[in-house]
Amino acid sequence: MGHNTLNFSLIYRLTDMFSFNPGQVGTFIALGQLFYFLGCTIYHRFGSAANPAKIIPFSSAVVLLASIPLGFVRVLAPAYASFWLLQLASSLFWPPVTAWLTEGLSGNELSKKISYFNRSWMAALIIAPPIAGFLYRWNSDINFFVISLSFLTNVLLIFWIRRSSKTAISKKESVGTPVEPLNTEKHNPAPSKQSPKLDLYRYVAWVSFFCSIMFAALLTTVVPLHIRDSLGYTESTAGWVLFLRCVIGFIAFAILAKFSVWHFNFRWIIILQMGLAFCTLLYIVGGSFITFFFVTAVLYGFIGAACVTNSVFYSRATGKNPKKNLALHEMFLCLGNAAGAAGGGLLYQQFGLTGVSLTLFLLLSIGIGVFILITKSNR
Repeated sequence: MGHNTLNFSLIYRLTDMFSFNPGQVGTFIALGQLFYFLGCTIYHRFGSAANPAKIIPFSSAVVLLASIPLGFVRVLAPAYASFWLLQLASSLFWPPVTAWLTEGLSGNELSKKISYFNRSWMAALIIAPPIAGFLYRWNSDINFFVISLSFLTNVLLIFWIRRSSKTAISKKESVGTPVEPLNTEKHNPAPSKQSPKLDLYRYVAWVSFFCSIMFAALLTTVVPLHIRDSLGYTESTAGWVLFLRCVIGFIAFAILAKFSVWHFNFRWIIILQMGLAFCTLLYIVGGSFITFFFVTAVLYGFIGAACVTNSVFYSRATGKNPKKNLALHEMFLCLGNAAGAAGGGLLYQQFGLTGVSLTLFLLLSIGIGVFILITKSNR
């Protein structure tokens, strides 16, 4: 809730208070993603063996402290510093959370746990854009109070859960019930020696996820500005477009947990890439009509959810070190965000939405061709 209210609010705060153009907004977001990438790299290299029960509370507390100045600063330098610190601390939260929740799972059990997890953060995406759009039109500073309040709630919940867990463990120990430590590594049911073809699913899923996140960055940075500044609609309208995308994504996560036909299926990934290309094509032909943005939000809601699910599933189900794989999953997330936000903002400033969409369509078309070749070589 906090992150998504922040991402939505920053787009308009930077343009209205600091007179940023779309290229500068995209660059600001991209620089934050680079700090997120740095944190994921540190976790991938050094943190995967650490106890998540210590990393998660620490990162949550730093995120809270970094969010507070953003509601008060009227100078760029402190805004940059606070946002960068917030992104760096966030990168030490998501990889251990995902690894911890999916530890020791495979197959349908893994799909279901991923679905529950994704629906939890997608619920925040559903709520955040319309609330943020409404509050921003009323008083933009209120948004940043909501952001810090969300992060404070997160910190309080985490410390409460830790305390409750320790109390439960102490009670079990007092009656002689064996208790595993919180950071005990469970057995990974995936085979220790996997075929290189299984690893290939992970690589392809990461590339597909990267492409999907580039589109998502376009949807959450360039599109809201286009809807307000080019089409003449309000921030609330942009919020409802993002709201619709998230509702469909929430439903898609639930549907994907019910089926296993997409497990280890290259064709499924190719279909998703074709769907992304079609969504981009809709922006090219219908960028002057608000209806097309709602239609695209529905289509991408399902496609984006499927790409996220693929990436997390194969990160956990293949490879020797799932924790490091999930850190790489987050690194592809921030790289896609950085490329989509910075590249999309700069291209939009020079060539408009058509130029951005055409560039992304060409990139996706190349990706589809590569995926088809990979499928044929591994048939």
